[in-house]
Amino acid sequence: MNEHPSPYFGKKAVITTKHEKGKIVAPIFNTALGLQVLECNLDTDALGTFTGEIERKQSPRETVLIKARLGIEKTGESIGIASEGSIGADPFIPFINSDFEMMAFVDTELDLEIIESIRSTDIVTATKIVHAQEDLNEFLNRADFPNHKLIVRTQKTPTTFCIKGIDDEYSLRKAIESVKNKDPNGVVVIESDLRAHCSPSRQKIIGELATKLALRIKQTCPQCSTPGWGVVTYVKGIPCSACKRISENAIKEEVLGCSRCLYETKGKSIADTLDPARCDWCNP
Repeated sequence: MNEHPSPYFGKKAVITTKHEKGKIVAPIFNTALGLQVLECNLDTDALGTFTGEIERKQSPRETVLIKARLGIEKTGESIGIASEGSIGADPFIPFINSDFEMMAFVDTELDLEIIESIRSTDIVTATKIVHAQEDLNEFLNRADFPNHKLIVRTQKTPTTFCIKGIDDEYSLRKAIESVKNKDPNGVVVIESDLRAHCSPSRQKIIGELATKLALRIKQTCPQCSTPGWGVVTYVKGIPCSACKRISENAIKEEVLGCSRCLYETKGKSIADTLDPARCDWCNP
């Protein structure tokens, strides 16, 4: 019998989520790895919320590893998966929001942590501050409502009152009135509900990340055969093609490695010279 190429074929894993991410991730891991992913519904909001009622105190990396291990502890499975998103102003493109997603795969039997990430501007986000009765049609079109659900909340930070998961105009009008009564100035904030089960565009990005992680898990280390061989860091520092000065943060090439035996090799070359438009001296 031919051995299946995946080291996890026929095994089980648990994904820790409150927001139905199992529907996105499970089919991808099953197709790529032959791994059965079960959903463990835990209150992951306790680690932080998009609306700010609960502040995320750990980094995305720490948070996603905590989530994955919570599912392992709850179910007794040896493999845990979790994801964590950070959505805000894109660090590279002005006036655009992006979604930075991180996903962790924890194998307690191999004492292995494999983490992948993705950044995408293909996320629907919209926010509007409403002071009085006004036409919301333009905003609702921009927010792709009701395909993407909405949140109505008070303006104060941290959020003192909010209504989530709104997907019809009657509920939206009712929520606006409820929140208006909670705010001393009658100010209401309407914004995209960025929880995974409420945002189809975020679901697509999570799916892309799950594919990226599953394909990485399928790759084994050429030195010790541990799953998860892939990019671990980058060689930085390349000269500008115009002024020849070295930009220390510009990526030159990938470094491939193993998270277990720490064996590393050179990966794909990214660039030998820097476009002057990205040079700190030519284009300050």
